[in-house]
Amino acid sequence: MIDLRSRKKRGADLDITPLMDMIFILLIFFVVASAFSVRGLNIDLPAAHSSEALSGRIVEVRLEEDGSFLCDGIPVERDFLRYKLQDIVRGFKKEPGQLVLKASPKAPVEALIFVVDEVRMLGGERLMVATARPEEQ
Repeated sequence: MIDLRSRKKRGADLDITPLMDMIFILLIFFVVASAFSVRGLNIDLPAAHSSEALSGRIVEVRLEEDGSFLCDGIPVERDFLRYKLQDIVRGFKKEPGQLVLKASPKAPVEALIFVVDEVRMLGGERLMVATARPEEQ
């Protein structure tokens, strides 16, 4: 005679502890790796006594000595800077952040005014100008 009753299966439980360990290790790896992926150029910033450290999402616009622009390290032609800034300002409406202008002390003032004017015309609420603390120089 054949026994047709269903038999209880032995403990087929999955242990997800090693999976969770791997997920946390990968998370830590990517957080640490993202800190090293920041690239930048050294630029002498003008000194200011009222300097404050910024936190959160920061988009950086650099103004070089020759009047050229870099947005987050990518060269941008002056004619296309308005479109790049427009995308940045729109992005801030979805995810708040700060637009920081890092200008070389020897950069042309006309180019500095151009950037400030463009940001204001596009509805940018706040444009921060990066400075160095006097004791750093």
